[in-house]
Amino acid sequence: MRKIINRLLRIRRDDNAGKVLAQLIIGIILICLIFLILGVVIIPGMGKIFYLVGILLGLGLAVAAVINMYDALDAGLRLNEKGAATYIRNRSVLRIVIAFAVLLVAIFINIYAFIGVTLGLISIKLSGLSNKFIKRYLFRED
Repeated sequence: MRKIINRLLRIRRDDNAGKVLAQLIIGIILICLIFLILGVVIIPGMGKIFYLVGILLGLGLAVAAVINMYDALDAGLRLNEKGAATYIRNRSVLRIVIAFAVLLVAIFINIYAFIGVTLGLISIKLSGLSNKFIKRYLFRED
């Protein structure tokens, strides 16, 4: 687990913000894993494959969105107030548009793919809520 955490810390910077980013990514992965296990048990037949692809796509989008948010905030700190607000807003709109487009495509492919992508994207919020658990049990300082 320590190797994975050290690799995640090297995604951007090895500081407090980098640690929070790594904790969020670990949370997203764990929550998507829980959703994946539940889906495989609940979803019938070939829907499992669509669900699996949807979860993996949602997981990828969630991790990319968190990294994008981190980079946007980091870059925004180096800009003036008006430039930072515009830059961060534009990056947020881009994330929303990409997520909406992927969800739209997924719903036309299969309802289980849509559910998988949605749960993958929701894992960002749930990861933030589970951060205390992740910090305490999975991300301990030795």
